[in-house]
Amino acid sequence: MARDETFGGIRESLSESGFNIFLKIKASDYDASVGPDRKAIALMSDAKSIILVGFGGNSFWKIFSAYLGRNPGFREKHTDLIDTYTVLNTARAGETLGAAGVRYALAYPFGENALALDFVALGRLGGAGVGSLLGILIHPVFGTWMSLRAAIITDAELAEYDGPLEGFDPCPSCDKPCITACPAHTVSESGWDWRACMEWRLDTDVCSERCASRVACPWGSRERYSPEQMAYHHSFVLKSVRAWFAKHPGT
Repeated sequence: MARDETFGGIRESLSESGFNIFLKIKASDYDASVGPDRKAIALMSDAKSIILVGFGGNSFWKIFSAYLGRNPGFREKHTDLIDTYTVLNTARAGETLGAAGVRYALAYPFGENALALDFVALGRLGGAGVGSLLGILIHPVFGTWMSLRAAIITDAELAEYDGPLEGFDPCPSCDKPCITACPAHTVSESGWDWRACMEWRLDTDVCSERCASRVACPWGSRERYSPEQMAYHHSFVLKSVRAWFAKHPGT
């Protein structure tokens, strides 16, 4: 199978599983943008390309829910359902690359090696979005309703690469309803105070099922997650926050 066909097949397969973000980034460009402890060459010495995989909008949850309906045992066997689903699908993609003679390595923004790569930097370089006051990327169509789930690092040079979004920077000219919507006052003109936000999350259940500031953002409102998906992500984030503070007491 020709290399282009291989990558095209992987993209189609991941899209069918709900992952509609598939961006190609030159590894050297990424490595030049991050510190020494976040470089792709640390995971693959001959890294040439990085495929950034994720999902944007509310279509993923529909596909994922249908998968759970067809596979009831999946929910029973696993705790972090979306993480496991991500690994399952990207591992399959990696096997396809391996069969085509392409060396690869997989990286995720979760698990023990969650900080191996800077997924925000990857997202910016690949055009997944630009920075927002909420501390997450914002996209012209999806708004803040997206999740970058995996990076497939390969030794393959690709004919074309994706690039950063141009002419899109919505926050400066926005009325910024995200600021007044936050009950903990952790969003300001200066950005998002992540520590204050996380400490608030640990002390109250007001934000247990959704982020009021994210919902208030006018961008991508048609692609907003369903209440069920919001609640799922928020429960997972809270679990991660508790684990982080447990490992870093007093910080």
